[in-house]
Amino acid sequence: RARQNPKARLKAMNALGCCYRELGMLDLAAKQLEEAAREILAMDPTKKEIVYNLGIVYEMMEDPEKSIACMKQIYESDYGYKDVAKRVESSYRI
Repeated sequence: RARQNPKARLKAMNALGCCYRELGMLDLAAKQLEEAAREILAMDPTKKEIVYNLGIVYEMMEDPEKSIACMKQIYESDYGYKDVAKRVESSYRI
C-alpha cells in the first residue's frame, strides 16, 4: 500500500529492496531498487541511499562492474557518503 502513496513510495521501495536483499532474493531486490533509483533525478539523500543499497545488491550478485558504477554515481556528488570513496578508489588499484 505504501508504494501507492507518492510521499512514502520511494522509501517503501527502498525498504522492500533491503528486505528482499536480507532474504537472499537478490533479483527482486535489484528490481525494486533500480525502479526507485530511476524515479529520482537529482542525487539527493534518498537517491544516495537507494543507489548505495543497489550497489551492495550487485556486489552480492557478484557483479562488480554494476556495483562500482552505483558507487561512482554517489562519489561524483558526495565522496564522503558512507564507504563510497574507499570502494571507488580501491577499484582502481591493482
